[in-house]
Amino acid sequence: MAANVMPSSSPARALIALVLVASASGCGFFRRLAGNDTISLDKAEVKSMAVDLRRQQKTICPREPVQMAVFAEVVLEGDKSAKQVETWAGRDANKNDKLDFVDFAFHSEQGKFDRDGWFAPNPNVLATAGKEFEIKSVFKRRPDKFSFTTTYKPDYSCITGAGGSASPGASGSDGSEGAAGKDGASGSTSSAGGAGGDGGSGTGGGAGGDGAPGPHLTAFATVVKTPFYDRLVAITIEGDTQDFLLVPEGQPVTLRANGGAGGVGGHGGAGGRGGRGGGGNPGGPGGKGGQGGAGGNGGNGGPGGTIDLVYDARFADLAGQIRLDVSGGSAGSAGAGGHGGGAGPGGSGMTPSGSSGQSPPQAPRGSDGSEGSQGSAGGAGRQGPPGRAAAKPGDVKEKFRDAPEITIL
Repeated sequence: MAANVMPSSSPARALIALVLVASASGCGFFRRLAGNDTISLDKAEVKSMAVDLRRQQKTICPREPVQMAVFAEVVLEGDKSAKQVETWAGRDANKNDKLDFVDFAFHSEQGKFDRDGWFAPNPNVLATAGKEFEIKSVFKRRPDKFSFTTTYKPDYSCITGAGGSASPGASGSDGSEGAAGKDGASGSTSSAGGAGGDGGSGTGGGAGGDGAPGPHLTAFATVVKTPFYDRLVAITIEGDTQDFLLVPEGQPVTLRANGGAGGVGGHGGAGGRGGRGGGGNPGGPGGKGGQGGAGGNGGNGGPGGTIDLVYDARFADLAGQIRLDVSGGSAGSAGAGGHGGGAGPGGSGMTPSGSSGQSPPQAPRGSDGSEGSQGSAGGAGRQGPPGRAAAKPGDVKEKFRDAPEITIL
């Protein structure tokens, strides 16, 4: 009976050691390896707990998600002394030795939470212009002892732009691969093998579609106050896009009406493989690989849209704070040419049996075919032409009278 032999190489020994450790420690080892070994509070004594935002400034911008943070002092099962623990920070974070958000419930009438404690506020700035964000947090295992209601003032520092771009052009379809060449017919020990067939050419990639024209917008701007701020810039947008912004005075903000990007050209199809030469005396030659298909042309960017800005004539600085971008859409990139088909291998030689103990000469093998050529790349599209933008002073008060949360200065 053969004896088991332990691999002698260092990587093999390390792998075996890893498997033994994993088997001994169970699922916890793999959770830790994946960064998911969170702290269990199932049998822990929770001495204190606090809840806050995971950001230095304790305010919430309506158009920027923010993560909650839970801090606790706990005595874990098997421990004698308490220690400070908290939930993890950020997305795709290492969660080892952190509290799990699954142990907590969060609720707000002014937004929604995901499973990792991220709060997505209601993006309507008027919904919270006159009141604070209110968030209720509960420790599920002891809601009677650890329930919190925290409030946060709104801020608008994250609002740096509005409007948008038109729809991009569709991507071109990829070409199809060429058919493989047929294998050559077999010969015999006294006849040559047939030649392999040539591979078919790949088909060309489709052209990318053109981007759509940019939107048409009219914007009105003035300076207002709210219960939390003495001076904010208010901008209302009409036209193909409707929006309402509040922005800190002096903070640059860009209104966009960009053309859609051109679609990417499709890749050319690969050439078909050459057929194998048939065996014989001599072996048949292999077939040539098919040529790759040409890449599709990129689509043209769409033309920029139009923006007409009317700013409050009493606040001339608004013309410099509010930037207007009516750029055309970016050009669609060219599709790559398809790879050439692989060469067909030559057929093997069939050597007849020798007589009188003599070995006949080896029958020659067929020659390999040549590889197909790479398809040519398509051409890039064109950048879309810019649109039209204009700004002028005017009386805009009537555009803001229907918003009771703000007061026009």
